[in-house]
Amino acid sequence: MSLLHDLIFFENPTIWNDFGGDYGGFGGVVWQMFIWSLLVGLLVAVWMGYNLIYFRHADGDPDHKDALKVGVFPHERGNPKIEIAWTIAPLILVSWLTLISLGPLDYMWDVDGQEADITIEVTAGQWFWSFGTPICNEEKEDPEEWCSTGIYQKPVNFDECEKPTANPRGCLEIPYGAVVHFRLTSNDVLHAFNFPELGIKQDVVPNLET
Repeated sequence: MSLLHDLIFFENPTIWNDFGGDYGGFGGVVWQMFIWSLLVGLLVAVWMGYNLIYFRHADGDPDHKDALKVGVFPHERGNPKIEIAWTIAPLILVSWLTLISLGPLDYMWDVDGQEADITIEVTAGQWFWSFGTPICNEEKEDPEEWCSTGIYQKPVNFDECEKPTANPRGCLEIPYGAVVHFRLTSNDVLHAFNFPELGIKQDVVPNLET
């Protein structure tokens, strides 16, 4: 039942809300993809079924104009209006879906003239993420000031985030409203740095800083 619920009531990633509305409803990107795919699929299935039934060939029927004949090259008989219609209509639909799909990518890249409040060095390994930032190497007046270093390992309970310790494990915490840049590197193999809430991931490639 949980899987069925997720399939019916899936939501947009939160980062898409500014583009698709403040909810993951029928105006959102995911729902538009689903609804248009369903409509096009039903249209094609109904049209194919109609042609298969209505134009089926029965014994005794005369040969139609496009019947295959041995040694005769088939004639090209088309309808220009239909050809134009089924070229233009899908082009418009695909262009629209492409536009609303590319919109959220604007949030993933740097904004011109906007400096980062924090730059976090992210290093991937088998199998962990390590996070470091220059702020952790400076003396801080407030001991509760944000700082996160060490090795990240997947918590048992994702709702809990352990405080940094000598061997910290848990979540990477960042200040609310801050502009954060991540510099990504890998020690060994290809890894995927993924924020599900953003609806996008970034590959981390060995010997390449991203």
